[in-house]
Amino acid sequence: MAIHSLVGIGQKILENATSDNASLSKSPWHWDPEFESIVHPYWRTFDMVPEVYHYLVGVFISIVGISGVLGNLLVLYIFASAKSLRTPPNMFIMSLAIGDLTFSAVNGFPLLTISSFNHRWAWGKLTCEIYGFIGGLFGFISINTMALISLDRYFVIAQPFQTMKSLTIKRAIIMLVFVWLYSLIWSTPPFFGYGNYVPEGFQTSCTFDYLTQSKGNVIFNIGMYIGNFVIPVGIIIFCYYQIVKAVRVHELEMLKMAQKMNASHPTSMKTGAKKADVQAAKISIIIVFLYLLSWTPYAIIALMALTGRRDHLNPYTAELPVLFAKTSAMYNPFIYAINHPKFRESNWKRNSHA
Repeated sequence: MAIHSLVGIGQKILENATSDNASLSKSPWHWDPEFESIVHPYWRTFDMVPEVYHYLVGVFISIVGISGVLGNLLVLYIFASAKSLRTPPNMFIMSLAIGDLTFSAVNGFPLLTISSFNHRWAWGKLTCEIYGFIGGLFGFISINTMALISLDRYFVIAQPFQTMKSLTIKRAIIMLVFVWLYSLIWSTPPFFGYGNYVPEGFQTSCTFDYLTQSKGNVIFNIGMYIGNFVIPVGIIIFCYYQIVKAVRVHELEMLKMAQKMNASHPTSMKTGAKKADVQAAKISIIIVFLYLLSWTPYAIIALMALTGRRDHLNPYTAELPVLFAKTSAMYNPFIYAINHPKFRESNWKRNSHA
């Protein structure tokens, strides 16, 4: 009986080992023991993603990444070289472009592209952590800079008589330094044991660990979620809601004034400065809308996983929001090119001189 029991136990161990090996052989992350150590066990429950999906992601990210790099380089060049664009509010735009440029250059092409064509993360554990850190840092810089832009537009348009002193270069720099330091503070805790940077989705990119349910990890991620998504988005929504109200009130007042004066074109009563402010606000609203369109699915997926609701979380549902998020850095140059009069004018002058 004892011999039979030992044989039975031995067979069970062998079966479990064979099953584990078979499971790992299907997994896209089974190639580097050091890197494998940071792969969350949850992803091991899924089969390897078919190669065709990796190739599609690689091509898509190549287009998005290269477009983001070239477009934001153009924005920085034009804003820096055109004297009429070197204004304090436009420093926020330049900060946004720097963040988007770095995000595209590091978190898109070539690291993610090459990993996708290799069907796995190709750069090791340390680079995974740096990749996740840069993605977090410049993602936070973008959303917090947008909150700054919305506050600036709010004070200029909705509270023109209650605003403090006008925005100066020095004030703009101080505000941007605060945003960059604030974003840096929220991006570094995983290097000190609070949270982690780990592979996600198709295991070809890395981000914050939103799966581990330890107390420290959950507290850090919830704090990060509130501090770098909920609060800035709340500020943005409040500011632009107030801006829309103020513009509407202004238009009604101008219409009444025009009717009293029998003016045939009430819109001509608007000052050029007011038009420029409203146009800048419209551009900012479009930028924010597209940013939220890109990042909200990712935020929802991460929050669901963080709260233990993983029913619909698999490599595909995790990867799709990642791809949406990567596009956020390439929209802005096209928005400026279409909607920003001075940007269009400066770009046209550059092209005509060339």
